[in-house]
Amino acid sequence: MLADRAVREPSPVRIGFSIPKKKFRKAADRNLIKRRMREAWRIQKAHLYPLVPDGKQLHLFLVFTATEAQDLGQISNAVQKAISKLVNEIGPHE
Repeated sequence: MLADRAVREPSPVRIGFSIPKKKFRKAADRNLIKRRMREAWRIQKAHLYPLVPDGKQLHLFLVFTATEAQDLGQISNAVQKAISKLVNEIGPHE
């Protein structure tokens, strides 16, 4: 969702992560997956930043839906697919 960017908000994208407690009972497991998701996002977010118009901010929320823990490579691939879809969706259409 594109929203107006607040003056104090320097980042063009705000993101949240969710790992369901029903699938991962232990907080340590949820935190591990969340750290991996954040790292995958940190590495790949630069592809999305230039596409957000000035004065706007993109709000994203990524939900982990797998039933088993994944390694960083698998999570990174999933985040990359999501970013690619977003780039195609909000990218410049000429």
